[in-house]
Amino acid sequence: MSFAIKKLDHLENEDFLKAFCEFPFKVRQKEYLTGLVSPETTLRLLQWGHHHGSAFWLLSSGEVPVMRLSARVCPHLQNTGTIGFFEIDEKYSDFKNCFELGLKVALDWLQSQGVKEVIAPIDLNTWFNYRFSDEGKDFFPRFSWEPTTPPSYKNLFSKAGFVDYAYFHTIVFPHFRIGHFCLGTGPMKKAYKRLHDKGFRLRPFNKEEFAEKELPLFYDISQEAFKDSLLFEPIDFTTFKGLYSEAMVKYDFSPSTVLLSPEGEDVGFIFAFFDGDYLIIKSIAIRDKYQGLRISSGMIYNAAKQAFARNKKGTVSALVRTGLASEKIEGSVKKTMWFTKKHEYSLLKKDLK
Repeated sequence: MSFAIKKLDHLENEDFLKAFCEFPFKVRQKEYLTGLVSPETTLRLLQWGHHHGSAFWLLSSGEVPVMRLSARVCPHLQNTGTIGFFEIDEKYSDFKNCFELGLKVALDWLQSQGVKEVIAPIDLNTWFNYRFSDEGKDFFPRFSWEPTTPPSYKNLFSKAGFVDYAYFHTIVFPHFRIGHFCLGTGPMKKAYKRLHDKGFRLRPFNKEEFAEKELPLFYDISQEAFKDSLLFEPIDFTTFKGLYSEAMVKYDFSPSTVLLSPEGEDVGFIFAFFDGDYLIIKSIAIRDKYQGLRISSGMIYNAAKQAFARNKKGTVSALVRTGLASEKIEGSVKKTMWFTKKHEYSLLKKDLK
């Protein structure tokens, strides 16, 4: 069966934009809709990507879209490219042939740009959505902010020669409390004391001047603290501001704090928020000079104390790369908590000849 392949050439192609942005909501099964960004947000990402070297395609059977995807050359990594925004209608009878054709189109385009290694799935770069969901006994229920791709998506890429490249996970730690004591928090409580003993302090976000003062600070610290992270790509402040401003509207970020050095300088932050009955630990960033002092988990404990006061059901360590130092914090807690639940994710890669 033949397929029509359309590539986005200009942002005035409203029919393409509409079909591309709405496509996942039309083809995914209900249980996999969690974690999808809205068509409006996808449109903004698509516009950003178009201005930053991304290519976008729609494959259709007749006039009906069957598959979408994008490709981009990583500007900061030599000979490396990515594939993202992948969605396919698995209810369509010939979707496997459609996938093979669409993937070939993207890989050929990347190869023509000098790419020798392709990583998927990444929507533009790792500031935005990336990672496949991996199968597991605790797959459901899902949180609204985590990747929830059908496991079959990863299987399609694996059968096409992609291999595992990096692993990530989210762990749910239930709160089992006896009075003021919460099982498993001993190491974090010690780190909280250590933080203060070393002269550090924590302050809440300045909500009144968040955009003017806090976001520039967080941007500067992030560029320093995350520079060695996997596939890190610097982004402009305007894009960074949009990411965090949008998140601040969606959730209650009152557990978040800024870390102050003994000299009173803002040197780090923790982004933590409440999502229903859970405290979500999203990210921690500390300037290089103050890393290695074993105070990060003390910042988490400060957020957890607020969760205890609100009788939240648990704390969630969100979207952590497996094998990083941050796993040590989780590991010290899990020694006394065998009843945690885990969601796992992965990135894949393929070498081009």
